Amino acid sequence: MKSILKAALLVAVSCWLSVPAALAQYGAGQQVEMPSQSSMPSASPELLKQIGVTQRLGAQLPLDVQLRDETGVERPLQTYFTDKPVIVAPVYFTCPMLCMQIINGIIKGLREVHYMPGQDFEVVIVSIDPRETAELAAGQKGSYLKRYGRPGTERGWHFLTGREEEVSRLAAALGFRYAWDEATQQYAHASAIMVATPQGQLSHYFYGVEYRPNDLRFALVQSSQGKIGSPVEQALLYCFHYDPVTGRYTPIILTAIKIFAVLTVIALGGLIGYFLWQERKERQAPAAASSPAKAG
Repeated sequence: MKSILKAALLVAVSCWLSVPAALAQYGAGQQVEMPSQSSMPSASPELLKQIGVTQRLGAQLPLDVQLRDETGVERPLQTYFTDKPVIVAPVYFTCPMLCMQIINGIIKGLREVHYMPGQDFEVVIVSIDPRETAELAAGQKGSYLKRYGRPGTERGWHFLTGREEEVSRLAAALGFRYAWDEATQQYAHASAIMVATPQGQLSHYFYGVEYRPNDLRFALVQSSQGKIGSPVEQALLYCFHYDPVTGRYTPIILTAIKIFAVLTVIALGGLIGYFLWQERKERQAPAAASSPAKAG
């Protein structure tokens, strides 16, 4: 019996030690500060007051907004919202630095996500500068798709331009505030991307210029409303919580511990049952072997 208890204790300790290791894969315990990055950190205080991001989680995007695709054809935003989640990035293509970093951050994060643009989700890059043309957008799309390096996903990437009133309406719905700076002849804006459901409801905000693959993956799975995501990924959503303040997924410790506790109990029960069965089998074997000798 002592050997059984030792084995059971070993299994329990091993299971509990695996909890932090498993959680660490998804960034458990990381301290994340709210990003305050803008395209013009040296801008005047008055200008900085005009820019920022106000989260509007659950808000409906105006899908009737008219935007030009890379061929110059004006289409409603609804065109890109069918049955898939959508990543939305408000930028402008002649931005000297920050916008390029945002798009590169999307590409870098999505390279580690096995879902495919056009098949599982859509990416909508919208220029906030009404002066930018469809030709410029087409050139940007070709350049960034080369960096992404997944042939056949072109139909899932959309680089859009539009009239000022249309772009402003979309930006307001996103909670994305920006301003034109006469001194530098540039747009001042924050760095953020959003994820929306297939119906156009905002579900996630991510800040900065780097987006963790697991955060993007979980956001797409959750926003798809069951359209994508393996059973394991769907189950993991019960263990991870989207924090709108940091724009990241963090483990729900108590839920994870409860799940591992149940698995530990099941493992212990199975192991103890197996050892008891083995012990009984070993006791019966000598008795069965000595029976013929007694009969003789």
